[in-house]
Amino acid sequence: MGVLVDAQVSVKGRGPWYTFHVVSKLFIFDTHPIQYRSPVFRALAAKVPGLKVFFFSENFDGRKWWFNEVGKIPSQNWNLELKEGFANEVLESRRGLFRFTRKVMGLLWKERPSAVLIYGWYLPEHWILWALCRVRGIPLIFVGETFSHGASRWRVRLKRVLHPLFFSGVRQFISIGKKTYDFYRSFNIARSQITEARYCVDTTFFSLPPDKSIGARVEKRTELGIPQNAFVLLFVGRLFERKRPWDLFSLYRRLKQHQNLHLVIVGNGPLEKDLLELRGPGERIHFAGFRDQAETRAMYHASDLLVVPSEFETWGLVINEAFASGLPALVTDTCGAANDLVIPGKTGFVYPVGNMEIAAALISPYIERPALAERLGENARERVVREYNVGQFAKAIEQALQTTTSY
Repeated sequence: MGVLVDAQVSVKGRGPWYTFHVVSKLFIFDTHPIQYRSPVFRALAAKVPGLKVFFFSENFDGRKWWFNEVGKIPSQNWNLELKEGFANEVLESRRGLFRFTRKVMGLLWKERPSAVLIYGWYLPEHWILWALCRVRGIPLIFVGETFSHGASRWRVRLKRVLHPLFFSGVRQFISIGKKTYDFYRSFNIARSQITEARYCVDTTFFSLPPDKSIGARVEKRTELGIPQNAFVLLFVGRLFERKRPWDLFSLYRRLKQHQNLHLVIVGNGPLEKDLLELRGPGERIHFAGFRDQAETRAMYHASDLLVVPSEFETWGLVINEAFASGLPALVTDTCGAANDLVIPGKTGFVYPVGNMEIAAALISPYIERPALAERLGENARERVVREYNVGQFAKAIEQALQTTTSY
C-alpha cells in the first residue's frame, strides 16, 4: 500500500539478482504555509520522493482557533516563498468541511499514501483526517506543539477527554523537545512510538557573515536612534496578553540604572496602543512595529539579548531565530524551549514567569559586561546550528515514516 517500486535487474555470477528501491508516499497536512516549516518540507522532499504537502487554506484563519487569541493576530507578510521546493496543494477547507472531507477522501482512496503526517489536533480538519485514516487503515504520524501547561480550566477538562481519543489513532509521534516527549509519555505512549526531534528554524537564513552582521547592527541602531555602544534588550512577538509584554517595562525599570540600556519591541497587536502609553518620558524604549523576516533578522543582529516574558509558549521559535543570529535569550520557565534549547548560564537564562526581580538579577551583570553576553551568544549559535537545524528535523520525520511503514 502506498509505495512506489522501481525494480532493477543485474547479473552476478551465474544468475540474475534484483534490487528494489521502495519509495514511501508521505502526505503531510498543515493549516497553512508557515515560514518555519517550509524549509523542513524542502529538505524532506529530497529524502522522500513520494512527499506531498496539503494546506487547509492559503492563509492563517484565526477564527477557527480555540484559544483566546482568536481575532487578535494582525495580518502579516513575511516576504518569503513558502510553497517552493516541494509538491503541495491548498485545499481551501474554509469553503466547507463537507467539500473538504470529499476532497481528502478522494485523495486517500485514490493515492493510497504509505502514511499521513499532520501538524496539530485541534481543528475539525484534523479530526476528519484522523477518522479517514482510521477507516482506510493509513498510519498516522503526529507532530504537535503541545504540553500540559498553559490551558484554562475548561480546556484542561476538554483535553482530558480529547487527547487520549485522538492519540489512540496515532501510530507514531514526533516530539519537538523534552517537554512534549514527557507529555506523550504521561499518556502512557510507548517510547517506541515517539521519535525524538528538536524544533527548528532555517538557521542558515538567520546566520550572517561578520561584515553583514555588523552592517545590520549599525543600520538598525541608527534607524532607531540607539548608540552603537548601548546594550539592547529585544522583544519579538505579537502584542497580546499571553505574551505579557508589560513585563518588559517592569524589567527595563528595574535595570534603568544602566545608562547604556535600551529596549526594542518588534511586533504588533491589540495591546500596542496601551503599551505606547506605558512608556514614560525619557525612557529608552523603542517600538519598531511589525517587521518581515529579513528585517527581523537585522533586529536580532542589532541587539544583545532576546527577552521572552510569555505566560507560556509551546516552544518559542523566536529563540531559535535569535540563537542562529548569535543572540542569547532570557525566557520564562513556561516556554517549551526552557532548559532544553535555553541552558541557564550557557546559552541564556530562565526565570519564573512574572518574576521580574529574578529576571533583572540574572542579566544585570551581563549589561555591565557585554562581552559575557557575546560569549553566551556564541554558545547559543553553535548549539542551534549544530543540533536544532532543518536537516535533523527532516531526518526525524523520515525515521518516523520508516518506523511506521515497517509495522
